[in-house]
Amino acid sequence: MSSKQNDFFSWKSPRLRVEVLTLAAILLAIDVVFYKLALGPAYLDFNLGFISTALMGYFFGPWLTGGLEMASDIIGTLLGGGTFAFPFLLTAFLGGMVYGVFLHKKQPSIWSIIITNFLVLIPISLFCDSWLIHLTYQVAWKVLFWSRLSRNIIDFALQTPILFFVIKAIDRTQLRKRFESRITNRLAR
Repeated sequence: MSSKQNDFFSWKSPRLRVEVLTLAAILLAIDVVFYKLALGPAYLDFNLGFISTALMGYFFGPWLTGGLEMASDIIGTLLGGGTFAFPFLLTAFLGGMVYGVFLHKKQPSIWSIIITNFLVLIPISLFCDSWLIHLTYQVAWKVLFWSRLSRNIIDFALQTPILFFVIKAIDRTQLRKRFESRITNRLAR
C-alpha cells in the first residue's frame, strides 16, 4: 500500500488530544452561534454556519467534523427551544463529513470548495433534508423542494466565494500547520 496522500480526499481525523478537543469545543460553540444568527424567514434564512463547519472540516477531517455537527444540531435545538428530530442527525453528520473529506489536509482550491458546496447543498440539503422535512412534518414535497431549490442555488452562489476567501485567509496564516505541528510535537514528547 502506498503512503502517498490523496490530493483531493482525506478520510482521516486527528487523535483526540487536549489541543484538538479545545479547538473543537471553540469551533463547536461558534457553529451553534453561527447557525442561530440567521437572516430572513426560517424557510429561506441565511446563516454563517457553513463557515464554522468548513473550518471544522479543514482542521479535523470527516469523522470528527461529522460528530461535531451532530453535537451542534443537538445543542442548537436544545438552546433554541426547537423540536428535536433524530433523523436530521444523519444529514448533520453527512454535511460535516463532506467538509472534512474535501478540506482536511488540503491546499484550498476553488474546485474543492465548489465540489464541497455542491455535495452539501444538493444531495444532502436539498434532497435528504427536504425528504426528512416532508416525512417528519408532513410538508408538501413539491412546495418544499422548489422553495429549497431556489434557496440552495442562492446559498451556493453566496457560500462558494465566501468559503474560498475564508479558507484561503486561514491557510495564509498557516494556522492549520502550526496547530498540526503542535500536536505532532506534543506526541513526540
